Amino acid sequence: MFFSDKIKRLRIESGKLQKDLAKAIGVDVPAYSRYEHGERRPKREQVIRLARIFKVDSDELVAAWLADEAYSHIANDKLAPRAAAMLQSMIGDSSSEQVQASELAEPSTTLKDHPERTMVAQLGRSRLPHFEQGDAATVMNRIEDESIDCIVTTPPYWRRRTQGTESITATNAIDFVNELLEAMAQAWRVLKPQGSLWLNMGDDTTDGFVQDIPWRVVLAMIDQQGWHLVNEVVWNKITTSPQGSHDHLRKVHEFMFHLVKDNDFYYNDEELRHTCALILRQESKGRKSSRVKDKAQGIVPGDVWTIGVQRSGIAHYCVAPDTLYRLPITATCPRDGIVLDPYCGTGTACRIAYEMNRRSIGIDINKKYIDQARASIEQKPLSLF
Repeated sequence: MFFSDKIKRLRIESGKLQKDLAKAIGVDVPAYSRYEHGERRPKREQVIRLARIFKVDSDELVAAWLADEAYSHIANDKLAPRAAAMLQSMIGDSSSEQVQASELAEPSTTLKDHPERTMVAQLGRSRLPHFEQGDAATVMNRIEDESIDCIVTTPPYWRRRTQGTESITATNAIDFVNELLEAMAQAWRVLKPQGSLWLNMGDDTTDGFVQDIPWRVVLAMIDQQGWHLVNEVVWNKITTSPQGSHDHLRKVHEFMFHLVKDNDFYYNDEELRHTCALILRQESKGRKSSRVKDKAQGIVPGDVWTIGVQRSGIAHYCVAPDTLYRLPITATCPRDGIVLDPYCGTGTACRIAYEMNRRSIGIDINKKYIDQARASIEQKPLSLF
């Protein structure tokens, strides 16, 4: 068990929140959250304070902290086994045996209660996305409880995609909402307590009137399933297909809803600002503007995202822009986290997760989309963006 996993388990068992522990050891909540996700390491004295709070042996917790440090330096090296053997001989076999015995004594997780839910366990440590063809709610039932860090997805648009290959086949707004809620109930089950769901939805009109489908879905999720709404982001799409209506404004926006299960959710504001700054610099290339340079030093992202639509090679099909998925993953999926897109289409979310060194699962009922998603990963080399 990694040190980060160990302190997370101890916190949950103690019934404390991240903000309680952050205050106790003198850091802010984002900093403490990074300790639990293995992105940063606390100081030795902070580890000792945590041991006292958790009422566990401080020497044992510090030893786990030291072992994690050693592992982080050699884990990905081809000579790691030889280095581990040398380290073992240096410090004595007895301590190694004690660590191994401690690992074997750790209680099993949800796999014991739900042996059929093994999809995350099968991922292992590989960063290659795992794609599954099938209905979203059905396939998600094979994912372990509270195993996903970030869900980002664009469900089928009611009455807007008519290719006969969509997961939701409802013929009226009420049934559409209810079908989508079934999938969102599974999303609640598989999402970690500190996880986030980002739901991108467009609307439609019937007999000339807006149906408010996105808000119907989100309000039902809040009222019936217990979700909390953090932000409703307006995606300003800049350009859209021409519309022939003479009594309506041209619709150029969709919503991206950020929902969580708990107020103690993971959120990396520092990395989000950095990513937004990079995007802003890229957009400003070729323009000499001191104002843009100033803003790019760490601007706080707003809740209106101006991002152009991306076309695909599939007829009547648009893919979600990379930035629309990159920002949520940056903000709410830790470095070692897992991204899920239950309506993955051609795999944009999984491809972005792969580029950012996150693991991911993509689900779609359309075999053609799944095949294209796999192909896009095979053609995309891993980067450290």
